[in-house]
Amino acid sequence: MIKNILQIVVFIAVLFSIHNWIVLPFLGISNEVPVLYQHLLLGGISLLIFLVTDFVSKNFFSIVGFVVLGFLLLKMIFLAVFINEYSLEITEEPMIKYVLLGVYFAYLLFLLAKIVPLINIDLPKKDSEIK
Repeated sequence: MIKNILQIVVFIAVLFSIHNWIVLPFLGISNEVPVLYQHLLLGGISLLIFLVTDFVSKNFFSIVGFVVLGFLLLKMIFLAVFINEYSLEITEEPMIKYVLLGVYFAYLLFLLAKIVPLINIDLPKKDSEIK
């Protein structure tokens, strides 16, 4: 578990570094929408989702799928509020929304790669299905 948390924190730091020091200068985008806030929001919520999923998968396995979907929906809502808060800056530089969308999906895919092993179990097969 500590290993997974450390991997998520390292992923957040690497993605922040790439976003802040490679993508923004390459595309000529200003830092009007703070990159640090984007990664604290998306990375922090991703870490929270992982921790909650780990806890629920160990204690309440029957509802783990609903918990994951609910928290992913909550993550989308927080992102929508964030985008609404910086709507003027995003309107001035439309490329920001595409970069933010790419960052969102990077966090989503990494999070799913970490969560799937927690909720993926092999159910015992019935003898009639084997024959």
